[in-house]
Amino acid sequence: MRRADGLGQLIRKQRKMLGLTQSELAERTGVSKSAIAKWETDAGLPDRNNLSRLSAALETPVSELYKVMEGSAEEPEEVNITSGVIATLEAYGYTVIRPGKDK
Repeated sequence: MRRADGLGQLIRKQRKMLGLTQSELAERTGVSKSAIAKWETDAGLPDRNNLSRLSAALETPVSELYKVMEGSAEEPEEVNITSGVIATLEAYGYTVIRPGKDK
């Protein structure tokens, strides 16, 4: 899922506002430059520890980062799976939530 107002855009915007390169932000957060690039393109999300370090490096409250992440989770991608896959998941104890049906 990619959204224009997602976490990646916030990271990129704040990094540039601070005048940092991806490499400099990576050094400040203790991760690789490729991790920063992945986060900025919404190809991945930082874990809790990295999110905390990212918050400090970007001078942005961690609560703001979480709020953006939660907002991006409100519009999930539509996934079509077969009834056979659903049956298998349910057989292994997973709960499958079907759109338009009560939980």
